[in-house]
Amino acid sequence: MDSQNYDIEKILQRYDSDYVFHYLGVKILEIKEGYAKTQIPFKKELTRRGNILNGGMIVASIDYTGGLAVLSINDGMDQVTQELKVNFLEPMYRGPFTVEANVIRKGRTAVVVEITFKDVEGSLGTIGLGTWYIIRDKKINMNVQPQ
Repeated sequence: MDSQNYDIEKILQRYDSDYVFHYLGVKILEIKEGYAKTQIPFKKELTRRGNILNGGMIVASIDYTGGLAVLSINDGMDQVTQELKVNFLEPMYRGPFTVEANVIRKGRTAVVVEITFKDVEGSLGTIGLGTWYIIRDKKINMNVQPQ
């Protein structure tokens, strides 16, 4: 895979109306072919009791970052998360947190990605393995309004 970097501002336009993305405070640090790196801040709103980052918030950030890595190699029309397995290894409470995703294998309709979630000191807190489905023949309606 080459080291072509992607226009982060253009990619961010895809997430303009994504409320969860903004609630998490996701910051895209780097995207290149088959790779994405993001950061999320430590915010009280993202924690559970004991000031530990909530596991659901970690999973959401892993899903976004894995999706960005897939977006960098997607030759179809769109994509969706098909499966996401997450192992929580350590409690996370020292932010900001770094999430890195690497494409392991790309097939015609499925892409497998490994994602890590680390604290500000580089301690591995969570590791994920996900599969994204490449949509080739129809586009998901991104303009559906909530009721």
